[in-house]
Amino acid sequence: MTSQDQSLTGPAPAAARIEALDALRGFAVLGIFVINIIGFSMPEIAFSNPTVAGGDGALNYGLWSFTTVFVEGSMRGLFSLMFGAGVILFTARALYPDGPIRIADLYYRRTLWLLVFGVFHALALLMPGDVLQIYGLAGLALFPFRILKPRKLIFLAGVFLAGLTLLTYLDEAPQTELGRKAAAIEAKTGELSDEDEAVLEEWRENLAYNDPPEEEIEDQIAARTGDISTVYASNAEVVAAYSGVSDILWWTADAFMMMLIGMAFYQWRIITGERSTMFYLFLAGAGYAIGLSLRILAVTQRWEADFSPILWAWATFEQTARVATTIGHIGMFFLLWKAFSRALPFRALAAAGRMALSNYIGQTIIANLIFSGVGLGLYGSLDRANVYLIMVVIWIAQLAFSLWWLARFRFGPLEWVWRCLTYWRAQPFRKTAAPADKGIAV
Repeated sequence: MTSQDQSLTGPAPAAARIEALDALRGFAVLGIFVINIIGFSMPEIAFSNPTVAGGDGALNYGLWSFTTVFVEGSMRGLFSLMFGAGVILFTARALYPDGPIRIADLYYRRTLWLLVFGVFHALALLMPGDVLQIYGLAGLALFPFRILKPRKLIFLAGVFLAGLTLLTYLDEAPQTELGRKAAAIEAKTGELSDEDEAVLEEWRENLAYNDPPEEEIEDQIAARTGDISTVYASNAEVVAAYSGVSDILWWTADAFMMMLIGMAFYQWRIITGERSTMFYLFLAGAGYAIGLSLRILAVTQRWEADFSPILWAWATFEQTARVATTIGHIGMFFLLWKAFSRALPFRALAAAGRMALSNYIGQTIIANLIFSGVGLGLYGSLDRANVYLIMVVIWIAQLAFSLWWLARFRFGPLEWVWRCLTYWRAQPFRKTAAPADKGIAV
């Protein structure tokens, strides 16, 4: 077997990996847990209305506001962006003779196994908001786009952004109009028509969704803290509710858009830490100026309106805000990276990034053992501040474990399984078995 053939049948050598990418991926996998742990620990309404669930007081409300502005959606965006960069890394070996057909075989096998992992993660490991299956679906369509120039990739991402923004507007505008009609009807004097009553009833249903009755919240807590059969049944219902065709298409398009940006940013060497300090300063400033401004405005309006759904039209520009904030995170991260890349926290982030799949699924297992009925059953019993204290402990444990593990093994445990399934043969595992190899980006 020639060296070229070998390159197509085993993981990429260590030189093909870039530590800055690993560290950014580690930052993303820890950051996405900021949002996911709320879903594991408290009723769903805690995401959108902190006055109903998550605890009272300035600290809990401040944590909701900060994470909604700075973290919500942007860490998922960063995670998706890194997946797109990983596609470029994985498929780069198609440049070898006879590479395209063989690399396509490996790529689609790898992507289909990721889809299997996602379904298992959602149903067996109790993660109704899993992104792996969405990445698997988006990844199936992504392969032909790897050869496009960065400008074309950004243009296509812009088309997706415009399309998602338009769809959001078409979804949100009728609801805002419904709220205005209801307000006008409530101001009327005298007897209301049947049509007026129907408008008010529909509006009350919207209000109830945004401020559910106590009984509904208690039912959610009982479902997540019941016996194992109850927990699994309730989880399956949630997974099914979020698995409609329109939902799957939306989230797949959302991920695909960010993957295109990731492929472009990798080719431009933006997410490898190779651009100048001034470039990253500009990236952070521009991204945050747009993204954080839109989000601060939206959050301020939601507080002032007491979270009335009449203001849900703010979501029209959420995709723009999310993309811009994600780009701002990249600029901020690499400003810090250039100054402190050899410091322990960044080395730990790089280790966590090399084990992103293991850490992502590990977060689900740990959180369920703490909050759901299969473990301690603390779901709904802690406020946001205490949940985030637990999250920080889990972060520290994952960073320490990643450093410890990769000092002894070539891959994270699930990364090794994924590679074995991709290449359809056992891969060296312990570092003593073969020269150190960091593999291919997740």
